[in-house]
Amino acid sequence: MTNVITDRGGKNMLLAAAALAMFMDGLDGSIVNVTLPTISRSFGGDAGSVSWVITIYFLMMAGLILIFGKISDGGAIKKVFTVGFLIFSLSSLACGLSTGLEALLVSRAIQGVGAAMLAASALMLCVKYYPPGRLGFALSIVMLGMTVGAAMGPALGGFLVHLTSWHWIFFINVPIGLIAIAFALRAIPADEGLEKTSFDIKGSVLLFITLASGLYLVEAAPSAGAGGLTAPAASVFVASLVLFIITSRRSPVPVLNLELFRFKGFVATLLSFVLINACFMGALYLVPFYLDLGMGFNPMTSGLFLLIPSAVIFPLSARLGRLSDRTERRAFVVAACAMMAVFMIIYSMMTPEMGYAPLIIALVSMGLVWAIGGGAATSRIVENVPKSESGSASSLMSFTMYFGSALGTVLFAAFFGAGAGSKGVEFSQMTLTTFLDGFHLAMIIGLMLSLIALVLAASVNEKKRH
Repeated sequence: MTNVITDRGGKNMLLAAAALAMFMDGLDGSIVNVTLPTISRSFGGDAGSVSWVITIYFLMMAGLILIFGKISDGGAIKKVFTVGFLIFSLSSLACGLSTGLEALLVSRAIQGVGAAMLAASALMLCVKYYPPGRLGFALSIVMLGMTVGAAMGPALGGFLVHLTSWHWIFFINVPIGLIAIAFALRAIPADEGLEKTSFDIKGSVLLFITLASGLYLVEAAPSAGAGGLTAPAASVFVASLVLFIITSRRSPVPVLNLELFRFKGFVATLLSFVLINACFMGALYLVPFYLDLGMGFNPMTSGLFLLIPSAVIFPLSARLGRLSDRTERRAFVVAACAMMAVFMIIYSMMTPEMGYAPLIIALVSMGLVWAIGGGAATSRIVENVPKSESGSASSLMSFTMYFGSALGTVLFAAFFGAGAGSKGVEFSQMTLTTFLDGFHLAMIIGLMLSLIALVLAASVNEKKRH
C-alpha cells in the first residue's frame, strides 16, 4: 500500500495534477458537442454518424479504464499517468489534422486510450495517496475538474469554432498536455514496489465487445426496431456478455471483479452514478443544438450560456464535498438527483417562445447536480465495499463514469432520432417543430432515468448501516 502524503504542498500538487487530467478528460468528452454540425458539414456526414465522434471516445475509455486501473493499482500510477498524457496529446494533434470522418474517428479512438489512462490513474491517486478522512474532499476536487471540463467543453468549442475552425478544439490540447507531463513528473511520487500484473486479456476483449454491441443496440433499436443490424448486434451482445461473466468467474485476476456486486449498497450507488452521468451527458449532447436551432444563437452566444453550469460548480463543489465528509453522503446524492429531475422537466417542456428564464434555470440545475453530489456520489461507491477492495471499486467507479457518458450520448441521440424521425438527416436541415419533438422525447426519457437514480440513491443509508 502506497504511503499517504501528509504535507499540505504535496497534497495540493497531487490534487492539481489529478484534477487537470480529469479536466482534460471531461473537456474532450464534450467539446465536440457544439461543433458536431460544423464537422458534419465539413465531412458530409449525417448527425447519427458524427455522434460517434463523442461515443467512440467514451467507449474506448470504458473498455480500457479497468485494465489501466489494475496497472495503476499494481504500483505504476506515475507511469500510466505520464504516458497517458503523452498519448492524449499526440492523438489530439492527429484529430486536428484529420481530413475525413474515418481518420477523425480513428484518432479520436486513440485519444480515448490516453484518456482512459489518465482517468484510471487520476482517481487512483486520491485513493492511494490522500488521507481516508479527506477522501470526499479530494474526490470532489478531482470531479470538479472533470465536470467543469465537461461543462466548459461546448462553450470553449463554440468560441474556437466562431473565431477559428473546429480543428483547434483538438490543437489546444497539445501544449496543455506537454505542460501537464512536466508538472506530473514533480507532483506524483515515484512508483515503488511495482508488482507483476496479470491481465485477463480474454475478459477484456469480451467486455469491449459487450460494450460496443450494447451501445450500438441502444442507438439503433429505437428507430430501426428489429430490422437492419439490430438482431445480429443483439446476438453478439448476449453471447459476449454471457462469455464475459463465465470468463470473469474463472479468471484468478478478472478485469472486472464481479464479487463487488455482492454488496447491495455498492450496486445501488453504482447504478445511481451511472444514471447521473448518462443523464447529464445526454442532455449536454442535445442542448447545444437547441441553442443553435431553437434559440438561433451563434457559437459564441451558445458558449456563454453553456458556461452557466461551470459558474455554479466552481464555488460550491469543494465546500459541499467537505460537508459530505462530516455528514452522511445520501442526502447530497438524493438532492443532486432531484436537481437532475428539475432540469429534465424544464427541457421536456421548453420552447423558444418561453424565452431565456427556463433555459437559465435548467442550466443552473445542471451545475447543481455535480456541485451538490459530485464528491458524495463518488466517495460512497468506494465506501460501500470493504477497505481491501477500495482499489477495485475506484477503477470500477471510473469505468461506470465513462460508460454512463457513452450510454447517455447514444441513448439521448437514439430517442431524439426516434422522436424527430431524423435518422440520417443533418440537424441544419431539420425544422424547429421536428427538432423539438425529438428533443422533448429524449428529455422525458431522461426524467424517468433521473427518478430511478433518485430512488437508488435514497435506498442506501450508510449512517444506519454503520
